Amino acid sequence: MTHHANGGSRVARRTLLRLGAASAGSAALSASVGSAAPPALAAAPEFTVVNAKYNALYQRTGTYYTKDPQWISWARPRLTWPQANEKVPELTVVIPTVQTNWLDAWRKFAADPGKLGLKYNLQQVSEARWLDVINLHTHGDIEVHSAILRPERVDPAEWLTSRAYGLDRRNYGEWVNQQYDALIEAQVAESDPVRRLKLVQDAQRILADDLYITQLGWGPGVIEAYNSAAWDGVVQTRGFGIGSFNAFHTFLRARPKTARRKMIVGIHSLLETTSIIAAGNNMRAIGRMIYDRLAYMDENLKVIPWAAESWTRVDDRTWDIKLRPGMTFHDGKPVTIDDLQFTFDFMLRWERGNFWTANQFLQKTEIKDAANGILRATFKQPYGQFESYFLQLNVILPQHIWQNIMAEQGVGDDPMRLRIDKPIGSGPFKFGRYQKDAELQLIADKTHFSKPSVDEVWAVATPSIDGLLGRLQSGDIDLIESSDTHLTPSQAKQLADTSGITIVRTPDLNWLHGVPRPSNLPWRDYEFRRAWHHSIDREFLVKVVWEGAGRIPLGNTFLVEGNPWNNPDLPPVPPYDLDRARAVLKAAGYSWADDGRLVYPPPSDANFRKRVQQVCKDGYTWGGLEMIG
Repeated sequence: MTHHANGGSRVARRTLLRLGAASAGSAALSASVGSAAPPALAAAPEFTVVNAKYNALYQRTGTYYTKDPQWISWARPRLTWPQANEKVPELTVVIPTVQTNWLDAWRKFAADPGKLGLKYNLQQVSEARWLDVINLHTHGDIEVHSAILRPERVDPAEWLTSRAYGLDRRNYGEWVNQQYDALIEAQVAESDPVRRLKLVQDAQRILADDLYITQLGWGPGVIEAYNSAAWDGVVQTRGFGIGSFNAFHTFLRARPKTARRKMIVGIHSLLETTSIIAAGNNMRAIGRMIYDRLAYMDENLKVIPWAAESWTRVDDRTWDIKLRPGMTFHDGKPVTIDDLQFTFDFMLRWERGNFWTANQFLQKTEIKDAANGILRATFKQPYGQFESYFLQLNVILPQHIWQNIMAEQGVGDDPMRLRIDKPIGSGPFKFGRYQKDAELQLIADKTHFSKPSVDEVWAVATPSIDGLLGRLQSGDIDLIESSDTHLTPSQAKQLADTSGITIVRTPDLNWLHGVPRPSNLPWRDYEFRRAWHHSIDREFLVKVVWEGAGRIPLGNTFLVEGNPWNNPDLPPVPPYDLDRARAVLKAAGYSWADDGRLVYPPPSDANFRKRVQQVCKDGYTWGGLEMIG
C-alpha cells in the first residue's frame, strides 16, 4: 500500500499507550489475559488484583497507588464491605477554578441527585493542583475532563487507550474490563484500517455498555469570527474551525483582499517554551508550523503526505518512508534523509515526552535508498497507528544543529532542559521576532512546497476574552486562535453586527466527560452506575451553560460523531430521569435513611455482594482491584 502526495488514507492515528510511560511498557501488550491466583501488591499487602497482569500498574516506579499514603487512605475504606445501614459516602468532584463552565454544570449535576439521597462535595482548586491530584489518582470520585483536539488526537487510541485501558495510568477510574483491554491490545497491532476500525468500534461498545465514562456534552461547538473585509479563502477544518494553529490550513491558503499581507491572530497566551521537545499546547501547534511533520490531515481529517512524500507498507512491522525532495531548512541547508534518520535516533536515545508516545514502539531505522530519500522504519511489533499517529506527530530536526546539542548545552540526559532560542525547521513558517508573553512573528517560507499566501502571521497575546473581542471589532486582529478560545453564541451575536466581521460555526469533535471509579465503592456496583447515569441533566450543560453551542452525546464514547472512528450504533446515553434512577436503586437493594441519604444494601444481600465482586456488567470480566476481606 503506497500513499502519494495527492492521496492519503482516512485512517486515524495513534500509538497505543503511553504504556511505556504509563505502566509496564510494550511487554504489557503481549501479556496473557489469564492469570493464576493474584499475588498481593508489595507496598500495601491488603490490596490485591483479580488478574496478576494488572499488578504492573500498581507496582510502577514512583509514589503512586499502593506506595502513596493518600491513595491508600482513599481506597481502603472504598474497598471495605459496607456495614449494616451504612450510607453511601459523599461523592467528591475536583474542578479547576479556571473552568467556570464546568462548575456551573456540576452545581446542577450535584444538586439533582440530592433527590436520590446522594451528597456531593465540589472542590475548586488551581489548575496545577487539579493536574496533580488526577495524575496521582487522589481526585476523589469523579474525574472531570475536556478534550483538546490536535491532529494526532483524531486517532482512537489517544482516548480509548489512554483513558480506559487497564494498564494506563491515565485510566483515572482504574477500570479493568478484560474484554475491552483485549480489543485495545489487538487494535494497536492491526495495520489493516478496516479490521482496526471493527476492533475500535467493538471497544467503544464495551465502554458504553459497561457504563464506565459518561459523556456530559459533545462540544461546545467551534464558533469563530474573522475579518472578512481583509481576508478571503479561510479554510474550515472539521472539528478545528478556521483559526486553529493545530490545523493551520487557513494560514497557508487565506488570501488578502487589501495591500496588507500580514495576518494578525489574537491568542490568550503565547509560548510556554520555544523548544519543540519541551512543548506544551501552544508550541506543539506552532512548532509544527516551523518544523515539518511527516504527514498531516486535510480539512476533512484525511491523512495526507507532508514532509514524507509517500510511504509503503513492507509488512506488519515495517514501513518505507520516502522523503519529499527539494526541501530546505530555514537556514538554507538542504533537508536530507540523514536528517530524518538522525531525528529518530535522537528521539529514541533521549526523548521520553511528547514524541515518545509515538516512538516507543520503533525498533530501528535504516537508509534503504539514499539517492531517492527512502528510510525504512521497523517496529518492535505489528503497528496499526503508523499513518494516523506516528507520521502525524514526528517532525524533522536539522542534524547540523542538533547533533551535538546535548553535550554543548550540558543538559545531561534531559532534552527538556535544552534552550532553543530560535527554532530552525523546514516548515511553511520561519520563527521571526519574538517578545515573550507579548507577540510572535511567523514569516512565510515562500520556498516551501505548501507556500503560504500570506507574508507573515503575527500571534498577539491578549489574556481576556473581552480584550480579544474588542481588538477583533476594532480591526487590530483578524481572528482569534481557536484551540482553546471558542466564542459563545452571545459573544458571536455581539460581533455579528460589526461591519466586515463574518461568523463561522464548525461542529466540534471535543467533549466534556466524567469518569467515576469502578474500582471503588459505590461505583463497583453496576446498578449504582446505571442509576447515577440517569441523574445527569445533559441538556442543562448544552442548552444553558453552553448556550446551545454543544450537542447531546449520542453515546458514551470518546470518539464524537464526525470522528472517522466513531461507532454510530452505540446504545444511547441514559436519559435524565430521577424517578427511573430511584427505581433502579430500590430494585438493587438500596434504601434511604431518615435524613434522606442513600444507604447501601445490607451485608446479607447476596446480589449486591456478587455485583460488587463482579464490577463489570454481566458478560464481562473484571481484572482489577478486589475487595478487602
